[in-house]
Amino acid sequence: MLRLLRHVLRPVRLRIPARRFAEGISALPPTSREALGMDATAGEAVAYNRSRVAVGTAVTLYRSGYRLPLPNEHLEDAVRALGFPYSVPSRETLAAIRAALAVLEADPSISTTV
Repeated sequence: MLRLLRHVLRPVRLRIPARRFAEGISALPPTSREALGMDATAGEAVAYNRSRVAVGTAVTLYRSGYRLPLPNEHLEDAVRALGFPYSVPSRETLAAIRAALAVLEADPSISTTV
């Protein structure tokens, strides 16, 4: 009975299966170390990697038909489904995903076909 109650009271989360993204997954760009080399500062590396996660996730969500607004939990599930090495993305990364998705939605001339 208690297990059933916990299940009922648990907030509903969108589980985005990786299989749903199979045709729309964008190619993941190189990591900051590969792209910027060893001379990049910590701040540059963090900004690059945050942008890398945000754009890759936003393009994949957009190709799969997802639109704003999306709650944090949905974005976190998408990041995990895409295999980025973060268990939970930062609030800044979530904001960057939303910004990139908003840009894709705002410009009808952007094509995201595979």
